Amino acid sequence: MTLTGIESGIGLARLLPPDQGAPESLADYRAAGGYDAAVWERAPAELLAAIEASGLRGRGGSAFPTGRKWRAVAARSGRKVVLLNAAESEPASRKDRTLLLLRPHLVIEGALLAARAVGARELVVYLHDDDPAPRAALEDAFAGLRRARFALPRWRIVSAPPGYVAGEESAAIRRVNGGPAKPSAKPPLPFERGVRGRATLVNNVETLANVPLIARHGPAWFRAAGSPGLPGTLLVTLAGAVRCPGVYEVAGGAPLGAVIGELGGEVSAGAGIQAVLPGGYFSGWLPGAAVAAAALEPDALAGLGVALGSGAIVVVPDTVCGLAQAARLLRFFADESARQCGPCTHGTQAMAGVFTRLLAGTARPEELERLRLWSERMLPGRGACGHLDGAAWAARSALAVFAEEIAAHSRHGGCGRPQGVLLPGLGEGAPDGA
Repeated sequence: MTLTGIESGIGLARLLPPDQGAPESLADYRAAGGYDAAVWERAPAELLAAIEASGLRGRGGSAFPTGRKWRAVAARSGRKVVLLNAAESEPASRKDRTLLLLRPHLVIEGALLAARAVGARELVVYLHDDDPAPRAALEDAFAGLRRARFALPRWRIVSAPPGYVAGEESAAIRRVNGGPAKPSAKPPLPFERGVRGRATLVNNVETLANVPLIARHGPAWFRAAGSPGLPGTLLVTLAGAVRCPGVYEVAGGAPLGAVIGELGGEVSAGAGIQAVLPGGYFSGWLPGAAVAAAALEPDALAGLGVALGSGAIVVVPDTVCGLAQAARLLRFFADESARQCGPCTHGTQAMAGVFTRLLAGTARPEELERLRLWSERMLPGRGACGHLDGAAWAARSALAVFAEEIAAHSRHGGCGRPQGVLLPGLGEGAPDGA
């Protein structure tokens, strides 16, 4: 997989190193300005104000203003905790893993500065154990800081079990507290009561990696890249039918079509773009005709009916059966349900079942209408967490984007295009002709 932060064309280099290689050493990180004493001498309130002024928004999926989240935790009394959510559960995303492998000190310093800004004395790192390399990179980085006699708060690493919902922030807190890694009802929100009942700041890897750079160079420097709606840079993971899949760094608000074309290398020869998931499996389907007008920022994509999410861009060409990809995605949502509430347990299964029958050309007209009703009016907002909302939106957007294929499958039992696996993490291989 390509990993690039080289400033060339649409690509930028702030978070990612210009070259691939081993994890950045402590000596190299400090030589580049890391752990600068001048930054660490600043008052916590000054650090918090800098993050607010930068306009940094969370890169974990919700795009919530980071400074606002920090201030909510800082305002709470009592002991506080910072939870670094490194459980990158989105199957199509590799950005957080890339940062942990290549620039662990950038992430760690961001977490430590966050703890200083909000007054936390404990840091918890939460990550999956199915890939030991990121954990090893973090442990080596912390060991280097201990050898350098760097003043560290209490810190520990907590393993996340497999599962899509295990990366959700309330699921992470439940796991850290010794419970199952399943989302919990809100309120309370983490800033109110999180790890061991304490006010907890939860930020993901990419969000915290921006913090040392803002602290070092200032909010104006950060805003020099990006757009008003998404200042700074954004890490995207390109996957699907592109010639050069990988993790890239682009300016916030970058044109989606240019990112796919210039960095991904477009789709296979003779193929066009049928549809795109612009922000991972929770983002909804964007038709290929809308890609040219789309910009990678939350508000712009929301205007097109999709979400920026995790920045995982999956391209589906017009040479494969898009309905097969949509059916596979709905089956994923059904399989990954936490099964904590009836609407999600039964609703995701029901929608996935209808999509399976749509693909086979055996769905009855009343089933299609019932699916529309479920996805638009009956299921959104009914689940104990956001998982059901993501499934409903995946279904609703697929019904619109793949309407012609649904009609073809209904009439002829198929569309004549291969149905192989294209979505990362949802099967092996790629469809013929992709």
